[in-house]
Amino acid sequence: MATRIAEVITLRLSLEKEKQSVIRYGLIGMLQILTLFFMTVIMGLLTKTLYESIVVFLAVGFIRKSTGGAHAKTMGGCNSVSILSIAILAITSRYFLGVPIDLIMNIGITTIVFLISFYIFYLRVPVDSPNKPIVNPEKIRRLRRESFGKLIVLMILTIIAFLAAAEVERLYSIASSLRVAVLWQTFTLTNRGGAVLATADTMVGEFFNQVQQRVRRGH
Repeated sequence: MATRIAEVITLRLSLEKEKQSVIRYGLIGMLQILTLFFMTVIMGLLTKTLYESIVVFLAVGFIRKSTGGAHAKTMGGCNSVSILSIAILAITSRYFLGVPIDLIMNIGITTIVFLISFYIFYLRVPVDSPNKPIVNPEKIRRLRRESFGKLIVLMILTIIAFLAAAEVERLYSIASSLRVAVLWQTFTLTNRGGAVLATADTMVGEFFNQVQQRVRRGH
């Protein structure tokens, strides 16, 4: 679809063929984000975790743009793993972590989570991909500054949410969503996280291959 739209745009605007790949890449990224958001909303409505799902989606996307992280081999695998992980994190936040506990304990847990993240960020950020290695020293420094800045913003938002949860109880699960989103993104920066995502990507690929084979046999 993105390729066809890119072809139409280049013809209508009389653009050079070289620009078609740039437009196609941008359209693929936009379509992927829209698809993920749409599926996130659907899963959130089905599991009654709409707010938590959107918070996880936004928090991970917000911080991943500068930190990088493990990547799936295919777009289908990326979308499937992303939707599944968002659903699991949102359900965990809503039904298991979204309960009132002592404020000091909550702030203590939050501090530990973000200290771990700061440490992993210091060691690993930015994590590039084989297709797009990051070698420019200035870009690396900029991405590191952005990553730490975003981490501080999310930590402040998490603490504010817990402080306000005394008035609005649902904010306990919202704050927990921020914490688990940060933990998940931090995990994807590690070698173990990359291995887990690679395994999940392979399993998703095998599942879709089996589905395709059965459909072909049916015809």
